[in-house]
Amino acid sequence: MKITLAAAALIAASTSASVISARKLNETSTTNNKTLPEINSLINIAFPMWEVDENGTRVETKSCTPDSCEWNPFYVTKRYDGLHPDFGGHPTDNDVKYAFYASSPFEGQPYPGTNHHCPLDALDDIKAGDCPKIETLSDTDPKGPGHIPPHISLASLTWGIEEKLFSTEEMFDYDSHKCRVSPDVLFKMVRNYFPRTEGEKVEYPKPIVPEGGDYQYEFPSGNGLDNQAPPYAAGSPHWCTNEMLATGHWDGACPYIFEGPDAGKYRHPHIALSALEAYLANQAMPEKCATTWLENNPDFIDPGRVSTNTPFPVMSNDNADPKMVENWIGQPVLPWNYTSGGARPGAVVMVAEDTAKLLVIVAAPVTDAPTVTDAPTPADPAAPTPAEPTAKPTAPAEPAPTPSSAFAMSGSVAAA
Repeated sequence: MKITLAAAALIAASTSASVISARKLNETSTTNNKTLPEINSLINIAFPMWEVDENGTRVETKSCTPDSCEWNPFYVTKRYDGLHPDFGGHPTDNDVKYAFYASSPFEGQPYPGTNHHCPLDALDDIKAGDCPKIETLSDTDPKGPGHIPPHISLASLTWGIEEKLFSTEEMFDYDSHKCRVSPDVLFKMVRNYFPRTEGEKVEYPKPIVPEGGDYQYEFPSGNGLDNQAPPYAAGSPHWCTNEMLATGHWDGACPYIFEGPDAGKYRHPHIALSALEAYLANQAMPEKCATTWLENNPDFIDPGRVSTNTPFPVMSNDNADPKMVENWIGQPVLPWNYTSGGARPGAVVMVAEDTAKLLVIVAAPVTDAPTVTDAPTPADPAAPTPAEPTAKPTAPAEPAPTPSSAFAMSGSVAAA
């Protein structure tokens, strides 16, 4: 099925209910006889979860090897992401080698290993919001497309598989990228659904809306800390106190949903993306790619690996066992007390400039402005009747050609 860049209009807010339903990541969907399992079921296959009691406490601690390790199903903090699974964290964006994370380095500056880029000489009291993410104005920038939220890549890969944009052979290059979708192919899928207007930033929709994939494992905190129950209101997935929010400091230190019917059910979109990649890779290359992420990435539990966990501020429950729920649901102590720590030579991060080198992108063509000609007079029978100006159309129309970042297309996807 040939999909042009104009198909991006399908993800506009005016998309019909039937199209939106077919694009929900939380539902098993069938398109052209291609069925993708529900995404959380794939997460549980790629990251087998240990058993917990009604309070989220681990029932039994087992040995952890690449083919036997289990992960925390009651996930409420990113504090221990990048560390051994027994601490209750999950792999970071850097650990799963999410190509479009555009990570900051571990060079001693605040918020290393996140997508916040602080000056290397910044003081530890700098706010994360003052350390920008990499957002470029052109895909041909030396930093490529910059940061693309993982839920956007997850939605694009899901839709691209359902609509058969690329063959399996085109999606995987084991020698270069092991059991991950090739970054260049994934990027082409992203731009197919989320095109860029050259010279502008790309405004990506949030994960909880249909245009952003309708991701069902976000549980945003818009209703406030004391109302951790559906229906959820738009906001951060981190549940902070009002006092903490008032400081303007990094809300990433606050726990994910930890009370109510969905306590512990938050799942990172990059984890979901990795689970989908593992599923597809195992189908394509079962002799090379296992069903679990850890079997495909056994170095994650190598004692000599330099971890990619990001430092946390002083937390209210620091005295509790770091492998227990009580520790995980702590809130930042106020006044804010954060230490960035030293550099970590050898920590592997996904650098924007490195990702840019993996992409086949050509500069957008420079076009001259159209010549303005005299309009027909009203007496001219050929003159069209002027249309009343309207707001955003209720039904998307084929967009007029505009300068945008162009990329070399191959395989099933062709330039329009």
